[in-house]
Amino acid sequence: MRGVSFKPQDAEDFSTGEIKSYGGIYAATAEDFAGAFEMEPEDFIEVVQSSDVEPLTEVGEDKEPGKYSLSFERDEFEKLKNLLLERTEE
Repeated sequence: MRGVSFKPQDAEDFSTGEIKSYGGIYAATAEDFAGAFEMEPEDFIEVVQSSDVEPLTEVGEDKEPGKYSLSFERDEFEKLKNLLLERTEE
């Protein structure tokens, strides 16, 4: 299985407020990932897109970055987490 189901993009409350883990795959909206790292969704998307971290899935529109749906395999999520923690220490 390489896909994860999310609420429709036009749903009022798109965010679930948490990062979900499915057998080594971490999935959430950009808003939820950003919230976990105390940053804005736009900044989170920018970090992901400018890094060498490879999302398993990345679906969304630039005009609504908080609604981006992303998923990462465990190793990529750990790499991203370390990158974000380094940024917050600066």
